[in-house]
Amino acid sequence: MVKSIILLLNLINSLVFGLDHIVRVLLAVGMSVILSAIVFHVVGRYFFGKTYMGTMEMVRYTMIWVSILGAAAAFTCKQHVVIEMLSNKFPKQVWFWCRICGDLLLCGFFVAMIYGGQYLAIRNFGQTSLGLQIPMFYPYLAIPVGGSLMLLYTLADLFNTFVDKCNLQVVSSEAG
Repeated sequence: MVKSIILLLNLINSLVFGLDHIVRVLLAVGMSVILSAIVFHVVGRYFFGKTYMGTMEMVRYTMIWVSILGAAAAFTCKQHVVIEMLSNKFPKQVWFWCRICGDLLLCGFFVAMIYGGQYLAIRNFGQTSLGLQIPMFYPYLAIPVGGSLMLLYTLADLFNTFVDKCNLQVVSSEAG
């Protein structure tokens, strides 16, 4: 039983690590696209007197994806200031239940985000953007994709929290 839990924990953590690596590569590509598009737009405007209407639209839609994927990537770091501040204020037992409740609330929010984002993406599939002439499905797709990643990361954190708690009880019962 313990071996299967440890195997499952390693599998989940490997999946999260792999997805996080892919997300970080996509973030780097997205930031490069944003930088390149802005430079292209500024050079075109000031040196040639012409701009392409789709450039700023591409920046806007790429920024949406980068923001949501960046928020998903922030979940794996656990470097939020509030979390660091609060974790030191509570006893371990209270902090354990705070983390569980917080993760469960986040899971509910992410499920709503996935459901609502999927609805918006499908609903706007027939609408095309003005400059790039792409279906608006793609910018809206960032919402359910980011929500799915954050849900997966939160579920992994929830599982890791339970496994850590079980290991602490095993260690404390052996020591007593």
